Order: sequence, then C-alpha cells, then structure tokens
Amino acid sequence: MKKLLFSIASLLATGSLFANNIVVSNISLSGRDQSNDFTLVNADVAWNNSWRTSTNESNWDGAWVFVKYRKVRTSVWNHATINYAAASAAASGHTEPAGATIKTSADGKGVFLFRSANGVGNVNFTGAKIRWNYGVDGVKDNDSVEVRVFATEMVYVPTGSFYLGTGGAEINAFKDGSTAKPYKVVDANEISVEITAGNLNYAATLSADRLGPIPATFPTGYNAFWLMKYEASQQQYADFLNHLDLNKATLRTFATFTGTHPNFIAPFPERVCGGASFADLLAYADWSGLRPYSELEYEKACRGADVLPVSEEYAWGNTTLVNVTTVSSTGTANETPTAFANCNISAALKRCGLFATSIASRDTAGATYYGIMEMSGSVWESVVPVSNPTARLFSASKHGSGSLDADGNSPTWNAVGNSIFSLRGGSVSNAATASRVSDATNRNYGTFYGYLALRVAGFGIRVARTGN
Repeated sequence: MKKLLFSIASLLATGSLFANNIVVSNISLSGRDQSNDFTLVNADVAWNNSWRTSTNESNWDGAWVFVKYRKVRTSVWNHATINYAAASAAASGHTEPAGATIKTSADGKGVFLFRSANGVGNVNFTGAKIRWNYGVDGVKDNDSVEVRVFATEMVYVPTGSFYLGTGGAEINAFKDGSTAKPYKVVDANEISVEITAGNLNYAATLSADRLGPIPATFPTGYNAFWLMKYEASQQQYADFLNHLDLNKATLRTFATFTGTHPNFIAPFPERVCGGASFADLLAYADWSGLRPYSELEYEKACRGADVLPVSEEYAWGNTTLVNVTTVSSTGTANETPTAFANCNISAALKRCGLFATSIASRDTAGATYYGIMEMSGSVWESVVPVSNPTARLFSASKHGSGSLDADGNSPTWNAVGNSIFSLRGGSVSNAATASRVSDATNRNYGTFYGYLALRVAGFGIRVARTGN
C-alpha cells in the first residue's frame, strides 16, 4: 500500500510574552491525494498584538508561513511547493481558519496568513490547511518524510506615493533636484536622477555614482510589499542554521551561537540577532523565500504613504528619542525597560519588540507609521541602495528559491552581493543621528568596502516580499 509517513516538529520563529511570539502548533498532514500527489499541511498559528485597519494606515500584519521537509535518513531539508491559484485560497486547495485570510505567493514558496476583517489584539488562527504539492518536489507516495512549518511576523505596506528625505540636516539624504526639499515618489514608473527640480538627487558618498534612472523593476517603494515586523531574532537564525546541512551551516554560523550542528543554540533566543553579514542576510532571505529590501522601501515603511516628512525624524515620526538604559528580566522572554524608552542605542542588543505593548502608541513603541518595530536603532538595516548600476538592476519580483548553493551562499543574489549592500537606521554602536530615517551616511557601504562577508555586532537581518 502506498503511504506518506511523517514525523512532526513545531518551531517557534520568535518567542516573547509581549509582542513577538509567533507560535506554530498542532502540525499534521491529512487529505493526501495519491492521484494528484498532494497533501494538506495542517497547523495552528498564533501571535500577539495583531491588527487590521481600513483607516489611516490601511494596513495589517500577518505571518509568512512556509514548509520544509526532508526524506528520512537524509540530512537535507527542502522547501515545499505550495499550490497556487490566483482566484482564492479555496481554489488553491487551502482551508482558511475562522477570521483569517490565506494568500499564496505566486511562486508557491509560502503563504501569508492574516486577519480577514478589521481588529486589534492577539490572534490564534486554528485549523489552517495548506496544500503541499509533494509530487512537484520529487516526493514519492512511498517516501517517508519529516515536515516542519516556519512562520515569521510580517507587516503589509500598501501601494501609494511617499516622500524621500525630510529637508533637514541628515547626512546624504535624498532630495528634490538641487533644492533641500524632500522628493515625492508619485507612481510605479522609473525614477529619474538629476540635479534639476522634479528629479531625485542624492549625494555621491562612498563611491555612490548619483546616476539613474532607477528602473521601474527596482523596489522603489511605491508598490505594496511585506516587511518583517521585527529584526530576525537569535532563535530564528538558529532555526535556519539547524535546517541546513553541515557544510552550509558551518559557513553561515558565527560566534553568537553555541552547540554544534544540527543543534545550534541561541544564548538569548528572543534577542535581536546581531553580527550577521550581508551574505548571511542574503542566504537567510533565499532560504525563507523572501528578498532583501531597498533603501526607498525603508523610508516608505517608516514614513507612510503621502505623509509629510518631519525634519530629522526617527522611525516613529518625530525627533524625540529616549534611549533604553536599564531593563528588567535581562536576557529573557520578559525583558522589559525599567523606564520609558522608545529606542535602543545603548551598546547592547535587546529583545525583539522590546518597546511594544498592547496599549503603546506609535512614538512610545518606537514603531513606524505601519507598525514595524526597531527601524531606528537596535541593528543596522542592511538594504539595497540606488547608488550603483549593479544595485539598480535588483528586481522587486525576484524572491528566494528556498535553498542555498553547494557552498552555503545565496544562489539568487550572492554574485552581486557586495554591490547591493547599504546601511540605514543606525544601531546600538552609533550616535542617535545615524538612526534618523533619512540619514544615509553609509549608502553604498558594500561597494565601497567590499564587505559582503563582514560580520559586525551592529549588523542585523530584516527581509521582505513583494505584495501580490
């Protein structure tokens, strides 16, 4: 008799009592169709401080959910292909939990799970069923496989025009032509780069070429995209390492982690993962079916659509930065500031979502216009710049394949990685001014220094996916 055996393990993408604990549980397989070589992956997904609103921000948070599998007696974890039909989740063969929407990526690398109606608060979506086309992945009906489900909190940034720069004193900020005024991205077309009014202009720092145009295929920020709500945690990166083979994991690991493969341990699972090179970020994005995001998307995600910039503003929309000094429950899932703070430039990394609570406002939580956390301070946002010709070829439509090459590098982007490396948002090791949204002190950083593999405590991981 043909069979598809499986063993089940659930993984926590992050873990925190307050804001960033997404939990995947009750994983099983059911509804196997041997004629069409598919089965349903069942899971419950829960996280805190979720929302959906149709006013003001008109956006929502959600979870990027993807599946890895391996055949028994093998060490290779492969990325599962999820069935996609443009019409609906039902047409794709999925079952949506009550109160939730499932939207499959067109390339079948995963699904977005999010609220189907307006609301605020914790969510626990039970009974999600996602159709896995195992035959497409080369799994036979008589193979035994182990399945694992991963989930990462994301935030939807909707389509819309937005401003680049503030007109303030930020270093190397974007501006409109030769003026000090901010530049407005008004549509999805290519962006001309000139020193005359009505065109984007930027400083030629760190060998940035100050040329253009910026192609319409580049992630200019006008079109919708999803962005990780938090910077990747130590536990998320440990999960990544533990689902690579030994050689790849050896290349991608660094001093933060203890233990040995495939049981690397995150000393502080809920804390931000600092120390990742841009090559590590590219590999993580490829493995997750996501992509790096651009410096234009960074400013859009912070500032919001059609929101007038505040001169020298931080990610929460004003110039008031209160640095965290001391925390209680240090190094635990309950790590919390002992006094009001909305930013971490304190020289020590802290828990992801440190300032978020169910009653926090945007500026007290240190959140962007769309509810994304730690975009000023914490660790640098490693983004794709517009400042050299190779970087401008980066495509918003290209996402990770779900796997790495034989050497543990990103097969999708590694060949041009050191040309698309820029830093935004500051870090715990920099002055507050570097954390301003429009500060571009380190634009074109990778091209200038060639530091694709450089690991610095203040470098982090946050990746995106184009909306569809």
